[in-house]
Amino acid sequence: MNTIDQLLGELFVDLHTSGIWEDEKYISDAELTTPIDEVLALYNEEKSGANFDLKSFFEKHFQPAQAVEVDFVADPNRSPEDHIKALWPYLHRSADPTDILSTKVPLPHSYIVPGGRFQEVYYWDSYFTQLGLLAHGHRSWVGDLLDNFAHFIDTYGHIPNGNRTYFLSRSQPPFFALMVDAYAKGAEEPMDVYERYLPALEKEYAFWSAEHRNEEGKTTYWDAGNSPRIEMYRTDLEWETHAKEHPLFFQHLRAACESGWDFSSRWLADPMDLGTIHTMDIAPVDLNSLLLFLEELLFNLTGNKVYEDAAYERKLKLQTEFFTEEGFQDIDLRSGTGTGAVSAAVFYPLFVGAATADQAAFTVEHHLPQLLETGGLLTTPIKSGQQWDAPNGWAPLQWIAVMGLDRYGFKEEARDLATRWIRTCDIIYNARGKFVEKYNVVEPENLSKGGEYDVQDGFGWSNGVYIAMLEYLKK
Repeated sequence: MNTIDQLLGELFVDLHTSGIWEDEKYISDAELTTPIDEVLALYNEEKSGANFDLKSFFEKHFQPAQAVEVDFVADPNRSPEDHIKALWPYLHRSADPTDILSTKVPLPHSYIVPGGRFQEVYYWDSYFTQLGLLAHGHRSWVGDLLDNFAHFIDTYGHIPNGNRTYFLSRSQPPFFALMVDAYAKGAEEPMDVYERYLPALEKEYAFWSAEHRNEEGKTTYWDAGNSPRIEMYRTDLEWETHAKEHPLFFQHLRAACESGWDFSSRWLADPMDLGTIHTMDIAPVDLNSLLLFLEELLFNLTGNKVYEDAAYERKLKLQTEFFTEEGFQDIDLRSGTGTGAVSAAVFYPLFVGAATADQAAFTVEHHLPQLLETGGLLTTPIKSGQQWDAPNGWAPLQWIAVMGLDRYGFKEEARDLATRWIRTCDIIYNARGKFVEKYNVVEPENLSKGGEYDVQDGFGWSNGVYIAMLEYLKK
């Protein structure tokens, strides 16, 4: 299947390299309003003309992805929770038409977008968004999300990063099992829900079990592509010379996108140099924790000893190989040792119940002080300029940590972290009337820093986690 970027060819490249548009995703997500053959013919005919204007040509033949939420009017008299309740319908999208001339992959059911420049569904975002949707009674919307993801698995063999053609080469952190589990627990007949999605859960497990992703029972992130990302084409072209000297550079870069942590010092040999990225060489502690949850759920649903054995082996590795004298770590598969990187990912083994009591206590004693700031949990303590590093904190990582701490009996620490995060969200909401994608937990009154694009508002997972945190603190 030829994708829009491939069909547009020279025009696609010229649009991206023109420098006219600050955000390349704006170009990549635009919908054609003129048939492709006609657009290409017109471009070839007009581009060499003395008065040709590329911006005008684009605006004539393309329609930018519409952000419905820009029409949402914030009311300063609303509480943050009422703001989120009123915003949900503006982030909700109906099933897609199948004749879209764009990079959009049509979905058969409704879905929730994060907001801002992100006008498509995202895999791991959806779990954290779902927390708020369920709390606010939008079960049918969550059911649609699950049906879309099952459709993805049936169609492509995995849940892509998002419903864009340029996302099909990779997935994102495997939260589908957690989504199904949360949805089932609120159903009148939980087993009906589990049975409905069991085939999809098993197929997703097969995807993550592929040989190229695994080494001695430890799983890595990966991407089938090894070329500049379509959504960040101009930015990635700046790395072409570097990529010729480091042939897997773009694949490592894309694999970091699959992790959701794009980008972080976690994946870098030199924490200050993106050029040293080597994501596919690293077995992440969070990914392997999530796969343990999937294996345990599949065993509970099927009784299949294959899943029982896989879960036993993975839990053993998490408690031995992933846990070192320095606590939970990612593993560098080249050396077989921990990477030494400290990050909020260390709370994932607590979140899924993989840690021993002593390991959980070690994490609280050693890692929590390294990561806890005024406004919540740092992503890492490294100030690299990347968005998944200091001073930034992200809603999903706060939730993972709070639930992990609570699970192991560290109730006071869990409630303290939840309170700090709620306060940070409130500060930005009171100042700006919105929730944003990520927060500055060192200086909560200031916006977050770093990354490839401006701070985005909306914002799906921040909304969902905020509501879930409020519910948690009421207990």
